[in-house]
Amino acid sequence: MPQRVTIRDIAKKLGLHFTTVGRGLRNDSRLSAATIQKIHAAAAKMEYQPDSTARMLASYRQKVRPPTQHGTLAMLTPHLAASCGNIYLEGAQQRARELGYRVEEIAWREPEPLTGRRLTQILKSRGLAGVLVFHAHSDVPLLRRLQLDWSLFPAVALGASLLWPPLHHVSVNHYRNARLLVRKLVSLGYRRIGFFVDPKLDENRSDHGWRAGYLIEMERHGTIPEPLHHASNSYDASAIRQWVRKERLDAVITDYDYSAEQIIAYSGRKVPEELGVASLHADGPVPISGIHQHLPQVGMLGVDLLVQLIHSEQRGIPQHPLRTLLEGSWYPGTTVRRIRQKP
Repeated sequence: MPQRVTIRDIAKKLGLHFTTVGRGLRNDSRLSAATIQKIHAAAAKMEYQPDSTARMLASYRQKVRPPTQHGTLAMLTPHLAASCGNIYLEGAQQRARELGYRVEEIAWREPEPLTGRRLTQILKSRGLAGVLVFHAHSDVPLLRRLQLDWSLFPAVALGASLLWPPLHHVSVNHYRNARLLVRKLVSLGYRRIGFFVDPKLDENRSDHGWRAGYLIEMERHGTIPEPLHHASNSYDASAIRQWVRKERLDAVITDYDYSAEQIIAYSGRKVPEELGVASLHADGPVPISGIHQHLPQVGMLGVDLLVQLIHSEQRGIPQHPLRTLLEGSWYPGTTVRRIRQKP
């Protein structure tokens, strides 16, 4: 049985120290591009394969020992202090500390957009171990693409908004959450359930998962009321009032808490006595009923996956991207109630 090729074998072949070879296989920015290329070429020629048993042992040791500082992870965001990005960041920072890393937030569109080449230089110069990517939703395809030399970094995307590159990503399961929300409202006695969302937000943030989940579940319960759309947080009070009355709604599903607040303010109905209101994103401090998405856990899972990629020396755009979807849970709030259907 042929002996497994090790890092030390590659080092002996190239006349380098084995730690240098290890760094080269991890594309360590402290080495020159020529050295990294030479190490990867030798590893491929010698058919080197990382030792999965050694990786598992290292992972076990990491869990049972107090964490030591292993390096810094970047979290790329278009703009600093983006609302969902901040919540993802909190979870990512917590899990990173537990695993012996720290997270540095880098805004690639502030104060002015960075080119892919410049962003690559920044990441290399800081010696970052891996990259998390959060992209706030946008209806401009160009702004949903992130160009840099991905071959240098292990990377994981958070959320479903990034169009390119097709990285491994961790996201909320928007489709399942929408189905759960409809089922919960039906179990409370609601039947005429309206759908009030920004269609561009549905496309860019949930990949049409909200609408798909709503329609699939509503088809099981009879008539589907005509939806009412809003755009870019622009709300028409008169249109909301007329829609609720015309469609004879007894409940409304919204995309976010602030949309739910508009329904409460302009529907002309008492909530929850005459109209139930529930949000697909009931994560804020206001008592809106709906789906709690557990966004910090998305950041935590993203770090878990990224550290796995770092340990297994996987970089670049994966051939078969993984998609990890986190399901939400029902948050009762105060804007729905149990109702009795008329016989």
